[in-house]
Amino acid sequence: MHNTAVPTAARRIAAIDIGTNSIHMIIGEAGRGGYRVVDREKEMVQLGLSSLDGAPLSEDAIERGVAAITKMCEVARGWEVEEILAVATSAVREAPNRRDFLRRVKESAGIKPKVISGEEEAHYIYSAIRSAVDLGASTVLCIDIGGGSVEFIVGTAGEIYFTASEPLGSLRLAQRFHLQDDCVFADIAACRDHVVEHLRRVQKRVRGIGVDMCIGTSGTIQALTNMAAGASDSAPTSAPRALTFQALTDLVGLLATTSAKDRIAKFGIDEKRAATVVAGAVILHAILDTLEVQSLLASPAGIREGILQTRLAESDIDAAAGAALRRAAAIELADRSECDKRHGRLVARLALRIFDQTVKLHALPPESRELLEMAAILHETGMHVSDRGYHKHSYYIVRHASLRGFTEDQLIVVANVARYHRKGIPLDVHQNLEELTPAQRGDVEKLVAILRIAEALDRSHRQAVRDVAVQVGAEVRFRVRARSKASVEIAMAKKRARYFAELFDRRVRFDAV
Repeated sequence: MHNTAVPTAARRIAAIDIGTNSIHMIIGEAGRGGYRVVDREKEMVQLGLSSLDGAPLSEDAIERGVAAITKMCEVARGWEVEEILAVATSAVREAPNRRDFLRRVKESAGIKPKVISGEEEAHYIYSAIRSAVDLGASTVLCIDIGGGSVEFIVGTAGEIYFTASEPLGSLRLAQRFHLQDDCVFADIAACRDHVVEHLRRVQKRVRGIGVDMCIGTSGTIQALTNMAAGASDSAPTSAPRALTFQALTDLVGLLATTSAKDRIAKFGIDEKRAATVVAGAVILHAILDTLEVQSLLASPAGIREGILQTRLAESDIDAAAGAALRRAAAIELADRSECDKRHGRLVARLALRIFDQTVKLHALPPESRELLEMAAILHETGMHVSDRGYHKHSYYIVRHASLRGFTEDQLIVVANVARYHRKGIPLDVHQNLEELTPAQRGDVEKLVAILRIAEALDRSHRQAVRDVAVQVGAEVRFRVRARSKASVEIAMAKKRARYFAELFDRRVRFDAV
């Protein structure tokens, strides 16, 4: 499908999904209202073969992965793409030698893949689904079975309600329960029990929310849908196709009695797919049974389409219009969450005052100022869930809100800054920090240090503090301008400022004026 005569006028972007089982690339050409795919590449590299569950990527797997990515990048550059975006998921995320793999990819292919969290996977997948399928007013359950993990997303056309990532991928469980070739009933039953055990939290949330339809993505679900319909695994699947629970039940029974060689001959699948498809079928069957889903729509959309969709949407937003759109989206979410908006506005104003007066100290880029303001506006969104640990609820709500105008990276920063406005400070053991790059982590820590003080200065929600002046020298002096007694606020600000003092290695002083 490669084209050697490529015009240069069109804007093209390549998206590479480095999965546990397969590596995919699509090249999209931007057009009016979206994009069209001009090229695709796929290699079933099986990076997770003989690894996962804490084991390092094998040397053979690393070599296969690096070679496949290098080849794809060469194809992308032949199309004169504007940029190559690559993400790595479960196998690389869990591998203790992931740094070595990423270094070798950069040396060979000239790109630096981003290792993303399960939550980020879910967001990309759902972005692709919303573009590929008309969801209407439905609440949708999306299931994506990768080689290392299964992603669950529940949402509507406009909002994500719930995401979960479980270590139940087809390659992982095929290896753990010996389902690559001839299978025995005890191993199949053990695999099913393992899946059901991991689904308790997901089951509770899905039942609580309620869903109208189910959509399945990933090569595993595509292959099972084709096999159940009697089509070849390589049959065209540009449109979503239905897979019923009964058809899947029949297929699991059939697959359980076949060897890998039999599966290749009967279903026209390749050797690597044949080694994981039994596990994939058992996993999907257990999920549909547990969640009481009678049928799903199998969609060919996946992470790579979501990456492309997200990137093009980001670049289509003019900077000024984007800022206005983001502010409107944040205020709308605050309204829905029944926040104390007066408190949020004051905290945002105080935070920006501190930011502007400490620029030489924190040295953050100008765009961080807006993210601080958004975090201040949204820091109490979790209160409508519960006042206990509401800062953690705020993180989750903001992180999964799909706010208009925000890029994925911006949402990650805003959510994490809001998360730490009170209580504990950012620590390495906190899972939500794992999705941050080192540069983002540094920015988040500095913004958190500022927001913690600003929020403390309206601790009582009485608007007792009207302004704060900051002088930066050997010590950082905060001159608090109060309109009424503000002893509670100043005491709390002194306490919260310990993190600021530690982070910037400066003494901190507060005076009421």
